[in-house]
Amino acid sequence: MKNIALFFGAGAECSYGLPSGGKFALDIFKMDTTKDKNTLKEKMEKVDKQSLYANWLPDNFLEKRRTAFTKGQYESLVKGSLENKRNIIIDYMNHFDDNVSAIVYELQNKGININDALEKVIGSEVGKFNFSQEIRLNNILGDDVNNIFGTDYFSALLKILQKKDIEFEFKKKVKEIVRTILELLIGSLGEKLVHRLNDGIFEKSPDTMDLFDDLGAIFSLDYTGTGIKGLELIIESEEKDLKELKSNEEIILEFGRLILEDIFSRALDYQTLLDSNWRYLYNPKTDWAKFSKIVIFLYTVRRYIMSIAEKNKNKIDNGNGYYHDVLKLKQKYKISAIGTTNYNDFIEYITKEKVYYLNGSVNDFYDPYLNKIVSEEENNEKNHIIVPFLFTQSGIKPLTSVKMSERYVDIFNKFKDADIICVCGFAFNSDDGHINGMFRALIEDEGKMVYILHYAPNGSQSSKKVETEYKKKLRLESCEGLKIIQVDKNRCCNENQLLWYEVFEDKE
Repeated sequence: MKNIALFFGAGAECSYGLPSGGKFALDIFKMDTTKDKNTLKEKMEKVDKQSLYANWLPDNFLEKRRTAFTKGQYESLVKGSLENKRNIIIDYMNHFDDNVSAIVYELQNKGININDALEKVIGSEVGKFNFSQEIRLNNILGDDVNNIFGTDYFSALLKILQKKDIEFEFKKKVKEIVRTILELLIGSLGEKLVHRLNDGIFEKSPDTMDLFDDLGAIFSLDYTGTGIKGLELIIESEEKDLKELKSNEEIILEFGRLILEDIFSRALDYQTLLDSNWRYLYNPKTDWAKFSKIVIFLYTVRRYIMSIAEKNKNKIDNGNGYYHDVLKLKQKYKISAIGTTNYNDFIEYITKEKVYYLNGSVNDFYDPYLNKIVSEEENNEKNHIIVPFLFTQSGIKPLTSVKMSERYVDIFNKFKDADIICVCGFAFNSDDGHINGMFRALIEDEGKMVYILHYAPNGSQSSKKVETEYKKKLRLESCEGLKIIQVDKNRCCNENQLLWYEVFEDKE
C-alpha cells in the first residue's frame, strides 16, 4: 500500500459551500468586539498579582482600558492594500468587465437584471457606449492604465454622474462608489510609480560612494482619505436582502457596493496593520493600548472562524467534499501526513487523522511572554494572557518556538518519505513563503513530484500556462517536479472526469 501525503488550503473547504476566505478581512472588521474585550478582562483578572509575570505587565494593569481596532485603522488597511496588493487591484481594473460579470451573473441567478436597471436609469443599453476617448490618465502612471474607461459597467456608472436628471442623493452615492474605484486604481498605479522611482533614482552611480544610497527611497505617497469612504461603506453597511430592493436606484447602489466588496475582499491587506502592532505583544508596558488591540483582534478572528464552523456544521457533517474524499482514499493508500493552513479542525474531525496546522489553529494559543505555543489547558496552571495563534506570516517570533519548529520538521520528513504528495486548495501566495519554501525543498532538494489540484470550473486552461504560474510562485528552476490536475466544481479531473483521487490510481 503506497503512502500519500496531503496538504489542504482554504479552497478545499469551498467544496462544502463554506466561504472561500475572500471576505474574511471585511467580516472581521464588521464584528462587535465586546465579547473579546471581556475575554481579555477575564484573563487579566486571573493573573497572579505576586508573580514575576505580573511584573511584565504595566502597573495597575487591571485598571487599564481595553481598546480594539477602530475606524482609525481603516487608513492603515488601505495603505497596506495599495502597498502589498497593488498588482491585484490594477489587474482587477484592467479586466473590470470580466470581474464584474461574475457579480452580474450572481445577481441574475437571484432574479435581478442589473443591465435592465442601468438601462432604465441612464436611458441607454449597457455596452453601447464608453468613455475611452474622453477620459485618460496621465501617461506617467504607465502604459495600458486606461482600460477601465473602455469597459461597459464602469462607463455605465460614469454615465449616471454625467446625466442631469438624476436624483441628487442617488448620484452622490454613485459618485462615492466611482470615486473609491478610481482612488484605488490611481493609488495602486501611484504606488507602482513610487516604487519604480525609488528603485532607480540614479540610472548609474559608483558602488564606492554611499551618498547615492542615502538619496534613494525619498518618494512616498500620501494615502490620507484614499478609499476610506468605500471601505466605510462596505464595513459599516449591512448586505441588502435582494428581495427587498424595490427601485432601479437601489439595485444599482447594491451592485456598486458588491463591486467594492469584491475589490476589497481580494486586495484588503491587514498584514501591515498586524505587523505594526505585533511587537507590542512582547512588551505590554511600552504601549498597553496597542497590546490590547492586537490581543482583542486575534480573539475576534478566532471567534469569527469558530462561528463559521458552527454555522456550517451540517454542511460538514453531511457534506460531500475533499475531506470526505480522504476517507475513500484511505481504502487504497496509507495516509502518511496531512497538513493544512486552515484554522478549523474539520479535517481532523472527519478523517480522524493527525493534522499539522502550519498556520496555527483555533485550538492553538501563543504565549508571547514565553514565546511558546500552548493549549488553553496548559495555560490554566500559569494564567498568562495568551492569544489565539492564527497568523504565523504576520509575526516571525512564533515560528521560532520549539513546538512550531517541530511541526515543520516533522511534516517535512513525512512528506519526504511519501510516495505521493498532493496539494489541494492552496494558492502558494507570496505571504505563505514559509510553506512555499518547504514544497520547493521537497521538489528541488529531495526530487519529489508534487501533484497540485488546480481549480478550473470552466474547463481546462492551458497546461503550460498553469504550470508556469506555479513554477513562478514556488520559484522553481523548472516544472519537472510539478504535476497539475485541473479539477471542476465536482472535484473531477477536467481531462477524464475521474474524481481527483482516482487519478493517482490511473497513473499507477
